[in-house]
Amino acid sequence: MDSNFIERVQNITLIEEEGEVIKVGVMHRDKILEEFSLSLLGHFLTTCSYNQSATKSLIRSIWKMGSNPRIVDVGDGLFQFKFTLESKLKWVLNIGLWSFENHSLVLRRWERGMMARMVTFNSIPLWVQVGLPFDLISEEASKDISGGLGNVVEIDNKVFSFE
Repeated sequence: MDSNFIERVQNITLIEEEGEVIKVGVMHRDKILEEFSLSLLGHFLTTCSYNQSATKSLIRSIWKMGSNPRIVDVGDGLFQFKFTLESKLKWVLNIGLWSFENHSLVLRRWERGMMARMVTFNSIPLWVQVGLPFDLISEEASKDISGGLGNVVEIDNKVFSFE
């Protein structure tokens, strides 16, 4: 579609005389919100085309959760991963960097009020290994280096225990 057309449609507003109030039922909204609260939104960092069906199958195989999570294509390369258990969602989110067929998958937790076209991914966790001379392997050096990297989640200090 023409991007100018999309922009014009997105900017359409109704004046009071033109508008008709449409009441949206919210009878089952609590159940829907509960279901969405166990969701992650994800996007593959690629401009290449890929087989979505095969990728979904590969994700399920690697995550070893059977048909959980339910994976929904919500458009524009955005996927919703719907889990049945908080523990499974947290495992996927916390276990690490996910890459499928050399395409990194960025994830973020669903938040109330999110709309597919407004979802952004501002960061991606990375594992960084730094090679240092033996005389610089210390907790002090690791803190100095991590200070220059940004938001550091964890430092593996096992190398500092030479016992």
